[in-house]
Amino acid sequence: MGNLLMRIVDPAFGHPRGILGRLGGRLMARGNAEQERWAVASGELKPGERVLVVGHGPGVGLALAAAAVGATGHVLGVDPSQTMRRMAAARCADELRKGVVELRGGTAEVTGAPEASLDVVISVNNVMLWKVHDGFAELARVLRPDGRLVLTVHRHVLGRQPGELRNAAEEAGFDRVTLSLRPRRRNSPAVELTARKAAANAGSVGSAPPG
Repeated sequence: MGNLLMRIVDPAFGHPRGILGRLGGRLMARGNAEQERWAVASGELKPGERVLVVGHGPGVGLALAAAAVGATGHVLGVDPSQTMRRMAAARCADELRKGVVELRGGTAEVTGAPEASLDVVISVNNVMLWKVHDGFAELARVLRPDGRLVLTVHRHVLGRQPGELRNAAEEAGFDRVTLSLRPRRRNSPAVELTARKAAANAGSVGSAPPG
């Protein structure tokens, strides 16, 4: 039964592909919309900034980020799923034509972005697929000093203690790490992490992990 469930769930949500991937993308666009709005708002995106959206899925967060940075900004989306990249391209067609949005195959561990080239990184409901320490290390590499990281994930899919995310972020060179669990009525709590890329020679200061 478990293997059968995984054969259904993985192509819809884990590694979206084919018909199930497109169906999963539509469900993600609805189910993750509130977290996408939270992430973009928490990133405090400004016109002209350069933003990376990791595991962008059907592109809801990409569109929100593109609206926030405007015509002078740039939003790079990386996702390993060709199905998700196609759905995001359709959603952000105008932004792609204008060059505000760019889509690539990639992951948190391999973004393809130059070192210290980004102001903000956003991740919504995909950290459970990362090699966590490698992912945080790569995001620290591509952010400029004092750049912002915003991450949120459903607690029920995280598969680890939330405090492990804080620890991995600090080990990768992030400071001012905040970590919280936000209760929700119709879903499990949202695990929410924000952090800053530490400046050279700065110490790390983290919050206590939620229980």
